[in-house]
Amino acid sequence: MSDATFEITCPCCDNKMTVDAGDGTILLEERPKKPGRGWDEVVQAGADKQAAAERQFQQNMERERNADDILEKKFREALKRAEQTEGPPPRIFDLD
Repeated sequence: MSDATFEITCPCCDNKMTVDAGDGTILLEERPKKPGRGWDEVVQAGADKQAAAERQFQQNMERERNADDILEKKFREALKRAEQTEGPPPRIFDLD
């Protein structure tokens, strides 16, 4: 057996591996540490998420406030269309 080794760096995760040239076993693996986020960044991310949730809530509340008006307009239009048509509405048994 030979004492020859070589280093390989993974292109996707940047792990550095020392491999035995003779049988291909991995002798040493070094994983780079990923930079962590600081406390201020985490607090700001939480505040941003809370602000986005509040905006979404306000949009939904506004839509619900207007829902009655929209349904009333749709009902008036359907009533107007029903008054303009002549004869009774079609029966579901006639559709076959």
